[in-house]
Amino acid sequence: MTNLAQLGTINPPGGVPTVGGNPSNFVAGLIRGSISMLLIGGFILSFIWIILAGFRFITSGSDSKSVSSAWAQIYWGLIGMIVVLGAFAIIKLVETFFGVTIVSGGFQLPTR
Repeated sequence: MTNLAQLGTINPPGGVPTVGGNPSNFVAGLIRGSISMLLIGGFILSFIWIILAGFRFITSGSDSKSVSSAWAQIYWGLIGMIVVLGAFAIIKLVETFFGVTIVSGGFQLPTR
């Protein structure tokens, strides 16, 4: 016979990761990590885009159409980098203005 106190409880097997502490801290950390990864990934992607555009510019020779296309690629790479840096600046402004930590720390709301 089964114990009635254990009826309806689920015990995960060993080796299954569990969320320690408050589950909202886990979700906040997941959001913070995602935002940081998107910012870093976007910056690196735009940087690589600019490097490839520079290589394309160097190898274009005297073909004016290829040179203008490389300049456009450099331009859009710089625009992408400015957008990523602007998003980071807005996040830092929100952190300072509202007293929260989004990418600087543990994404905790103020307790005042």
